[in-house]
Amino acid sequence: MISAAPPEARQSQSSPQLANCSPIREQRGLPIEMPRMMGLETAYEILGGKKALADVLGVCVRSLNYKLNADRGVSNLDLFVTAKALETRGNKMLEHAAKLRAVLAASGDHPAPLMLEAR
Repeated sequence: MISAAPPEARQSQSSPQLANCSPIREQRGLPIEMPRMMGLETAYEILGGKKALADVLGVCVRSLNYKLNADRGVSNLDLFVTAKALETRGNKMLEHAAKLRAVLAASGDHPAPLMLEAR
């Protein structure tokens, strides 16, 4: 396409602000980044489903789907709350594993050598 505008006018001007930012703080969008979305996806798999993660975040499954599909951004608070829920679940798993080991030790039976440490 041929333009009658001078070359300076045809060059795209880069904005000092990000594309989803507004000068008004309340109108700025949340970050939409793959690591954030994939982090939430992995978290819902670990926690047992989208409903479980949505409950942790205090949103409905539909809102969580918007975040996972990049229709809405994922806030730092979303990541913080999700990480805290994963830590809590992980600690519960470690506590339960310790209880199982204690039961095993009390029984006097020893596991097969190949199953001593499944790390």
